Amino acid sequence: MAAMLRLAAASGADVRFQTPVTRLEPTRAGDGAVAHTDSGIFTAPVIAVAAGAWIAPLLEGVVGLPPLTVTQQQVFHFAPAPGTAAEPWPVFIHFDGAGYRYGLPGGRDGEVAGAIKIGEHAGYRPTTAADRDFVVDPAARARVAEFVAARIPGLAATPVNEVTCLYTWTANEDFILDRRGPFVIASPCSGHGAKFAPLLGEIIADLATGQPAPDPRFTLAAHGVTRA
Repeated sequence: MAAMLRLAAASGADVRFQTPVTRLEPTRAGDGAVAHTDSGIFTAPVIAVAAGAWIAPLLEGVVGLPPLTVTQQQVFHFAPAPGTAAEPWPVFIHFDGAGYRYGLPGGRDGEVAGAIKIGEHAGYRPTTAADRDFVVDPAARARVAEFVAARIPGLAATPVNEVTCLYTWTANEDFILDRRGPFVIASPCSGHGAKFAPLLGEIIADLATGQPAPDPRFTLAAHGVTRA
């Protein structure tokens, strides 16, 4: 993420933090879109809306969306087992018939060298972006720790850090990448968007410049939305 922000700024992007968008609307003249923020109003020919769990409330009454479910997910970081070197690990996905678990390098969030981030790809308590409580589910912690103890001897089975994050799910877990009027709708849903961030940036830029959606399965129509 830091690299992409740096490249965007180097290419002339005006990157602003702590500037929440509170409302979106088309211009009255029909020649663009308006973003209302706490620090001002911005008008542009096209606005790309890639707001994750906030996308539905932002686009309510502006662009029709399919039903979206927001859940609070659980993520745990595990340090290398005592006596184990903090060497690079491969990304992995494990499926045992009951559900998926995934693991990847923990990065800065791991807090210790070589920590691996492990979570379950499953729905947890439904919530909203505004109502999440950030509380880690003890049952999820126990399940993931048990999995680490049984399957990954290279990691200590007690998490060194744990956080929550938000998934925004479509019914079929496919992405939404489409354009309606002056709005590009970018909801790479169901937990997978970050894995494709550079490619998604290219697709979103193409949609903003008038290119068609890259795949019919990602259009709003494919998700059952037939009106603006």
